[in-house]
Amino acid sequence: MKTIAVKNHECIQFNGRFDPSLPGFPMMWSSAGAEMTVEGSHLEVQIDCRYTSMAPYLSFTVDGVRSQVFVPQKGKHWYPVFLNLSHAAHRVRIAKETQPFGGDADAYVNLIALRTNGRLAAQDDKKMRIEFIGDSITSGEGCKGPVSFMEWVPMVFSSSDTYAKLTADKLNARYQVISQSGWGVLGAWDNNPSGSIPGIYTKICGPVNAQNGQQEYDFSFNPEKIVIALGTNDAGAVNSPAYTDPATGITYKLTDSPDDMERLTQACCRFIDLLHEKNPSAQLYWIVFYDKGPIHDAIKAAVDKKKAEVDIRFSVPLTLDGMSKQEMGSRAHPGVKAHEKISKALVKLLKE
Repeated sequence: MKTIAVKNHECIQFNGRFDPSLPGFPMMWSSAGAEMTVEGSHLEVQIDCRYTSMAPYLSFTVDGVRSQVFVPQKGKHWYPVFLNLSHAAHRVRIAKETQPFGGDADAYVNLIALRTNGRLAAQDDKKMRIEFIGDSITSGEGCKGPVSFMEWVPMVFSSSDTYAKLTADKLNARYQVISQSGWGVLGAWDNNPSGSIPGIYTKICGPVNAQNGQQEYDFSFNPEKIVIALGTNDAGAVNSPAYTDPATGITYKLTDSPDDMERLTQACCRFIDLLHEKNPSAQLYWIVFYDKGPIHDAIKAAVDKKKAEVDIRFSVPLTLDGMSKQEMGSRAHPGVKAHEKISKALVKLLKE
């Protein structure tokens, strides 16, 4: 058995933004993962983990079989990925199933090292790179749970079953995710303006605490395609009470008035400009889950305004109101069947 440090290892493909100054591979965003091919019969991984209330869930997938989904123990420990397999080449994915939880300042999980009786083989290069930007749907909230389960806890997340993962697999693409439950373009579902994805897009991982992820991102991923799935929580803000900032006393409330919808359109335009500035070669695709209404119209207006300057398309791959009971997961969110439907429509769109 030999121990292999994962940091900067040329045979490991790392997916997801992370802080390169930290040891190993700190898994920050939903779907953050390490993929490798191990020629051997035995593999263990060393993981460092801490949290107070919001435990991160990880998964091991070996040769296409998701063999484990679990919460790592606190501290630094070794975990078996596979044991007593044939001494052959095995494809392995170690992934984070949960999103970053800013409410838990201690939340942290890091892949440090491998231990195997074999060796790591070179990875096949995936030509396409896709970045997915979204909210709870992109994070996989409620993806696998039963319709009756409504508690908001880390175990309702399943990033490996989302439309993002399914789409990347079908297109044989590398991918990374920037998503946060409850967040939108102008602010969060409860009108809190700090819950804005555009507001933290330039950070390594803006939703987490000040000691973890607040550094500026270097945009080294260089995606060929970017899928933006935002707007659902801006719609939620329209139907939620006003939010008053306890520090400033300022009150925020989004309505469906023409003035507020124009404000949303302008915010979407600014975000499109930012995405194009940071990823100038990427094609952009903004998807929404409403086929009509003020939010749909405001976002489509932004896409239409920017089409002459930026390579961007607009699509409605699935409507939340039109989901069947069989397509729903827990917490009134899309389930696996709905994510499959989104992925099927998105693959067709990305191939056009």
